[in-house]
Amino acid sequence: MNEMEKLQYVLFERLHRRAPGIDKLDRLWDAAVLLPLVRTPEGISVLFEERAHTLRSQPGEVCFPGGKYECEDNSFRNTAVRETCEELGLKPENITICGELDCLVTHNGPIIHPFVGLIDDISKITYSKSEVERIFTVPLKMLLEQKPRRGSVQLADHPGDDFPFDLVPQRKRGWRMNKSYYVYFYLYEDKVIWGLTARMLYAFLYRSRKELTEYLAEEID
Repeated sequence: MNEMEKLQYVLFERLHRRAPGIDKLDRLWDAAVLLPLVRTPEGISVLFEERAHTLRSQPGEVCFPGGKYECEDNSFRNTAVRETCEELGLKPENITICGELDCLVTHNGPIIHPFVGLIDDISKITYSKSEVERIFTVPLKMLLEQKPRRGSVQLADHPGDDFPFDLVPQRKRGWRMNKSYYVYFYLYEDKVIWGLTARMLYAFLYRSRKELTEYLAEEID
């Protein structure tokens, strides 16, 4: 084995020990959430949580159940189920996972892995009051019919005090516009569903609109 063949072997062995993922050197971390569907008197509905008002992070905001991935979960699917059970007082057998949506890489930390699932009986929910202020449902038909409002957010970067301008003198000081992205807003009664929750909801409705519309039409018939 010559030198290049040896290097090829070493690199092949090293790089194939695990599947490539997402670079997390910028302190990114993984979380998983469940977009829950339940049957209500109004028909198939999406269930939302209002975060407890005593929480330090985003108190009172509307969200889906979910949380940070733990090593013992072994999969993001298990994370979504575990967190939903903890927050809504359910057992794993009460939840049926239907599939996974595209993961969402956010600008402030978490890489979110969203799953769509069915909760077999809404009456079994006894939510954790330390995490959840209340739950509410929105009929799926109503969400499909609603065109969400949207607004754009601009991202910019700004070099810190330790940035080595002497190495790249062409880099100017001050803020520099980078890109923009859309934020979606769904309205229901006195609730505003927005941010990452609305982004996942929009992706689900957009991706499954045809199948969901046909299902609801058959259910009415």
